[in-house]
Amino acid sequence: QELNTLGFECTLEEVDLEDITKDQINTIKACTSEDPRVKKNTYIEFQHDIFMEQIKCLQGIYEDLKAYRAELRNSNDSSVLATIDEMMKVSI
Repeated sequence: QELNTLGFECTLEEVDLEDITKDQINTIKACTSEDPRVKKNTYIEFQHDIFMEQIKCLQGIYEDLKAYRAELRNSNDSSVLATIDEMMKVSI
């Protein structure tokens, strides 16, 4: 692999690194949050927090996929769009 390439036929200078998910849920934080047992005293509170964190994580993944699909909608690779569509179905 050539220096300063991303493994594609473009250099780092040619790639637009705009964060297309910047106004949405921070999926990384939502899916890797701190252990809720630290804050909660009861089992029910613990289970509720786990469930809510899973929901927020899945919402973040779904919104990210939606943004990626919108960016890729004009691509000629229908298999990529179909794969994104399938992932979106699983994450809702």
